[in-house]
Amino acid sequence: MIRIRKNKTFNLTVDFYKVDSGCLFYKLTLGKRTFDNVFSAVYDPIIDFKNWLEAISVGVKQCSFEFDTEGSDVRFDFNRVSWDKEVLTISDPSSDYVTFIKGSVNRKQIVEAFYQGLLSFAASDKFISKEWEVEYIHERLSKALNWSKEKQIIELCKLDRTELAEVLFNADPSYIVSFPAITDKNEAIKLFVREAISEKENETIEKVLTPDEWKIPDDYDYWQPDKKEIYVRECLDQPTDGNGGTKIQDFRSEIIEKFLVEE
Repeated sequence: MIRIRKNKTFNLTVDFYKVDSGCLFYKLTLGKRTFDNVFSAVYDPIIDFKNWLEAISVGVKQCSFEFDTEGSDVRFDFNRVSWDKEVLTISDPSSDYVTFIKGSVNRKQIVEAFYQGLLSFAASDKFISKEWEVEYIHERLSKALNWSKEKQIIELCKLDRTELAEVLFNADPSYIVSFPAITDKNEAIKLFVREAISEKENETIEKVLTPDEWKIPDDYDYWQPDKKEIYVRECLDQPTDGNGGTKIQDFRSEIIEKFLVEE
């Protein structure tokens, strides 16, 4: 009698637990191994993360994706070694010797853990949208004016170039910082960086904030209505000066959700 030894698998635990200044913090646990790291909005990996989970969902036997955490690279790798063995590996792609997590898993279980882990966190009180998600000009105006995007387009197209520039600036104010008393450009840059890092203003050196106004084309007022509409729509679709992470609603996937309900 031949006995077939069933491959032992481990359940993956995924805990997204904090979002702050464009960083999504998470902790992975597989067996006795844990891995604590972040997704950074600067090198936003959310769509690649989604695509990776979708690839696993449709049966791709070997797939991986890499992302930059603003300091180091991380690779998530799924490999169906044989009909009864699937392996998840979390590693440093720049080194053949640094593996954070590796173990036999069940593909449906890890897809559900990753997918529901992020969505559950995003639906919780711990998730602060502005600390991660991009916000567009039309979204900010909608909050201020309670106008739909189409209403905004109609009303903004009625404005001349000066009025339009003022509305867009007020929706997303931006300033050029200068230090008139400092003539050395490199010294001015160093001072600006020091203030940004310490979050404390230097009270001994004069700082001037000059509005960085929207550059509306000089001949805008003479454009045809359809051309103005196209331009205004493009302006409203610009991201505001904040975090630029993917909206979590764009992480949702019919492919993944269909896979998770299959028997």
